[in-house]
Amino acid sequence: MEQLIVLYQQMADLTAPECASSCRAPHSCCDRMYCDMAKDFAKEQYGIELKDEPSTGRKQLRYMSETGCTVAPYLRPCCTLHTCDINGLGFKRGDIKWTNKYFKLRKSIEALELGVMCE
Repeated sequence: MEQLIVLYQQMADLTAPECASSCRAPHSCCDRMYCDMAKDFAKEQYGIELKDEPSTGRKQLRYMSETGCTVAPYLRPCCTLHTCDINGLGFKRGDIKWTNKYFKLRKSIEALELGVMCE
């Protein structure tokens, strides 16, 4: 479990700058639906009850702060793995090194998750 948390953090460290600066509108893919998904996932998979973050001042995106999402990356896998380039193109334009790193991390995460689900 600890290794999975570390890998998700590494993925978030890779993808968060993309969401913050590479998109036309930073964090534009964030939606209340994904906050709800993260809340359900955290409860169902880990027994963790996410609390709304009133300090964010955003009712629609209750976990979004000025510096990004306040939910741990492993509790919001859809968000952590998402970038517009990966979603739309399957690679990061002009950066094969970044793309390779992304898919290496993703493969490691998927392998661990499969092992966790099979146990």
